Amino acid sequence: MLKTKVFREVLAIKMGRTIFGKLLYPVHAFYFDGVLIDTGCWHCRFEFSSFLKELNIDKVILTHAHEDHFGNVWAAEKWQIPVYVEEKGLPFLQEPRRLKMELYRKITWGEPAKAKALPLPQLVETQHFTLEVIKTPGHSPDHVCFYEPENGYLFSGDLYLGERQNLLMYTENFWEIRNSLKKVLALNPKILFCGLNGYVPGASEKLRAKLNYWDDLAGKVLDLADRGFSLKEINQLMFKKKHFISIVSGGSFSSLNLVRSIIRDRKDGEEI
Repeated sequence: MLKTKVFREVLAIKMGRTIFGKLLYPVHAFYFDGVLIDTGCWHCRFEFSSFLKELNIDKVILTHAHEDHFGNVWAAEKWQIPVYVEEKGLPFLQEPRRLKMELYRKITWGEPAKAKALPLPQLVETQHFTLEVIKTPGHSPDHVCFYEPENGYLFSGDLYLGERQNLLMYTENFWEIRNSLKKVLALNPKILFCGLNGYVPGASEKLRAKLNYWDDLAGKVLDLADRGFSLKEINQLMFKKKHFISIVSGGSFSSLNLVRSIIRDRKDGEEI
């Protein structure tokens, strides 16, 4: 499935695998002023590569090297379009097996083909604007956002994902994501272009709401941990409902991982 929608100067490209007509998990790429931001997933390669021919793309830039964001870099290579990713992401494009994808990820997004890319510069020039590269680790070590200050656009990759996010992958770091949220919030962005949700107006309010929710969550988790509750007990107390994706992923993407990261990854002296 591939659908497009225009928001001012930005073309949002929504895609994802469907089974029996149901979209499993959406992902967005964005076309802005001659630049393609992310490329979606391998399972949408035929629709995406056909669509790519219709766009005048000068370069491709990636928010991070996960399979649902660099899945169609191969198509950019085919058309000799340069691709850029943060330096830590380069090895994963060169050998996608380094991602160590679980079965649910292969089913949902597919395993990308090997690809080549160049290291991201600090600034990305579009035809009429300049995108600032903001390092925002936590979801992955190489994660970045792209900020266009004239319009207040923030292309946020997988940093935001929703105000009340309570699922993490085992490899994610709650505190690094929290610090990255604070970093982009300081920019006072107006509009988010989110890898999951697409166009999100009221960017600063939405980012602040997520930060407040996470701070409240972390406070409760740490209090329970101090009182001697185990990880599983805290998870059961905090999150009564088990998400479907937690079940199909075998717990690889779950609220338990969020609880674990709040406790495991907190640095000495880190305050809420």
